[in-house]
Amino acid sequence: MNSVQFKVVWIDDDGMFQLAVRATSSKHAAYHETYLYPQDLEAFAAGLKDFPQGADAEVVLESGATDPKWHDYFRMRAFLLKPTGYSALEFESEVRGDPPIRAEAHFFLPGLPADFNRLGAELITWLNDTAEPLLFEWKNY
Repeated sequence: MNSVQFKVVWIDDDGMFQLAVRATSSKHAAYHETYLYPQDLEAFAAGLKDFPQGADAEVVLESGATDPKWHDYFRMRAFLLKPTGYSALEFESEVRGDPPIRAEAHFFLPGLPADFNRLGAELITWLNDTAEPLLFEWKNY
Protein backbone atom coordinates (compact mmCIF):
# COMPACT_ATOMS: atom_id res chain seq x y z
CA MET A 1 0.00 0.00 0.00
CA ASN A 2 1.20 3.51 -0.85
CA SER A 3 0.18 6.61 1.05
CA VAL A 4 0.76 10.33 1.34
CA GLN A 5 -0.31 12.37 4.35
CA PHE A 6 -0.52 16.15 4.48
CA LYS A 7 -0.82 18.05 7.75
CA VAL A 8 -0.75 21.79 8.36
CA VAL A 9 1.50 22.35 11.37
CA TRP A 10 1.25 26.13 11.49
CA ILE A 11 -0.12 29.03 9.45
CA ASP A 12 1.77 32.32 9.18
CA ASP A 13 0.10 35.75 9.27
CA ASP A 14 0.38 35.97 5.46
CA GLY A 15 -1.28 32.56 5.02
CA MET A 16 1.85 30.52 4.38
CA PHE A 17 1.67 26.93 5.65
CA GLN A 18 4.22 24.97 7.56
CA LEU A 19 3.26 21.70 5.92
CA ALA A 20 4.22 18.23 7.11
CA VAL A 21 4.27 15.57 4.39
CA ARG A 22 4.65 11.85 5.07
CA ALA A 23 5.04 9.44 2.15
CA THR A 24 5.08 5.66 2.40
CA SER A 25 5.55 3.01 -0.26
CA SER A 26 5.68 -0.74 0.27
CA LYS A 27 9.44 -0.43 0.84
CA HIS A 28 10.24 3.14 1.91
CA ALA A 29 8.92 5.94 4.10
CA ALA A 30 9.90 9.55 4.75
CA TYR A 31 8.68 12.68 6.54
CA HIS A 32 9.40 16.28 5.63
CA GLU A 33 8.23 19.67 6.91
CA THR A 34 8.34 22.59 4.52
CA TYR A 35 6.87 26.05 4.01
CA LEU A 36 4.62 26.98 1.10
CA TYR A 37 1.55 28.96 0.23
CA PRO A 38 -1.86 27.31 -0.17
CA GLN A 39 -2.02 28.43 -3.81
CA ASP A 40 1.15 26.39 -4.55
CA LEU A 41 -0.44 23.27 -3.09
CA GLU A 42 -3.70 24.09 -4.91
CA ALA A 43 -1.86 24.37 -8.25
CA PHE A 44 -0.22 20.98 -7.61
CA ALA A 45 -3.61 19.48 -6.73
CA ALA A 46 -5.21 20.88 -9.89
CA GLY A 47 -2.37 19.45 -11.99
CA LEU A 48 -2.83 16.05 -10.36
CA LYS A 49 -6.58 16.14 -10.92
CA ASP A 50 -5.99 16.59 -14.68
CA PHE A 51 -2.94 14.30 -14.93
CA PRO A 52 -1.67 13.34 -17.49
CA GLN A 53 -1.95 15.99 -20.19
CA GLY A 54 0.46 14.21 -22.56
CA ALA A 55 3.08 11.49 -22.90
CA ASP A 56 5.73 13.62 -21.18
CA ALA A 57 3.36 14.94 -18.51
CA GLU A 58 4.56 15.73 -15.02
CA VAL A 59 3.13 17.67 -12.09
CA VAL A 60 5.57 19.11 -9.56
CA LEU A 61 5.33 20.56 -6.06
CA GLU A 62 8.66 22.02 -5.01
CA SER A 63 9.94 24.05 -2.08
CA GLY A 64 13.45 25.25 -1.33
CA ALA A 65 16.33 24.47 -3.66
CA THR A 66 19.08 21.95 -4.23
CA ASP A 67 21.55 24.81 -3.70
CA PRO A 68 23.04 24.25 -0.21
CA LYS A 69 22.57 27.95 0.58
CA TRP A 70 18.85 27.18 1.05
CA HIS A 71 17.51 25.79 4.32
CA ASP A 72 16.12 22.62 2.75
CA TYR A 73 14.68 21.06 -0.38
CA PHE A 74 11.42 19.23 -1.00
CA ARG A 75 9.88 17.92 -4.20
CA MET A 76 6.95 15.72 -5.13
CA ARG A 77 6.56 14.91 -8.82
CA ALA A 78 3.93 12.79 -10.56
CA PHE A 79 4.99 11.48 -13.97
CA LEU A 80 4.26 8.70 -16.46
CA LEU A 81 6.52 5.65 -16.40
CA LYS A 82 5.01 4.13 -19.56
CA PRO A 83 2.64 5.40 -22.24
CA THR A 84 0.14 2.76 -21.06
CA GLY A 85 -0.51 4.87 -17.97
CA TYR A 86 1.72 3.37 -15.31
CA SER A 87 2.90 6.31 -13.26
CA ALA A 88 4.86 7.21 -10.16
CA LEU A 89 4.96 9.86 -7.50
CA GLU A 90 8.54 10.85 -6.76
CA PHE A 91 9.31 11.98 -3.22
CA GLU A 92 12.57 13.87 -2.69
CA SER A 93 13.58 15.48 0.59
CA GLU A 94 16.76 17.02 1.92
CA VAL A 95 16.93 18.57 5.37
CA ARG A 96 20.21 20.37 5.89
CA GLY A 97 21.98 20.72 9.20
CA ASP A 98 24.30 18.86 11.50
CA PRO A 99 23.46 15.36 12.75
CA PRO A 100 21.00 14.39 14.07
CA ILE A 101 19.01 17.04 12.15
CA ARG A 102 20.34 16.19 8.67
CA ALA A 103 18.24 13.79 6.59
CA GLU A 104 17.79 12.80 2.96
CA ALA A 105 15.20 10.66 1.18
CA HIS A 106 14.48 9.97 -2.48
CA PHE A 107 12.12 7.24 -3.65
CA PHE A 108 9.12 6.53 -5.86
CA LEU A 109 5.55 5.47 -5.14
CA PRO A 110 4.01 3.61 -8.11
CA GLY A 111 0.44 4.25 -9.15
CA LEU A 112 -1.98 4.86 -11.98
CA PRO A 113 -3.11 8.26 -13.27
CA ALA A 114 -6.52 7.65 -11.68
CA ASP A 115 -4.82 7.38 -8.26
CA PHE A 116 -3.16 10.75 -8.74
CA ASN A 117 -6.40 12.25 -10.14
CA ARG A 118 -8.17 11.24 -6.91
CA LEU A 119 -5.29 12.60 -4.81
CA GLY A 120 -5.61 15.94 -6.60
CA ALA A 121 -9.37 16.05 -6.04
CA GLU A 122 -8.99 15.20 -2.34
CA LEU A 123 -6.26 17.83 -1.89
CA ILE A 124 -8.51 20.49 -3.43
CA THR A 125 -11.34 19.57 -1.04
CA TRP A 126 -8.97 19.37 1.95
CA LEU A 127 -7.60 22.86 1.28
CA ASN A 128 -11.03 24.26 2.21
CA ASP A 129 -10.58 22.93 5.76
CA THR A 130 -7.09 21.82 6.81
CA ALA A 131 -7.90 21.35 10.50
CA GLU A 132 -7.43 17.57 10.22
CA PRO A 133 -4.62 15.82 8.32
CA LEU A 134 -5.35 14.36 4.89
CA LEU A 135 -4.30 10.72 4.47
CA PHE A 136 -4.52 9.35 0.93
CA GLU A 137 -3.82 5.68 0.19
CA TRP A 138 -3.67 3.61 -3.01
CA LYS A 139 -2.66 0.14 -4.14
CA ASN A 140 0.88 -0.76 -5.08
CA TYR A 141 0.83 -1.80 -8.78
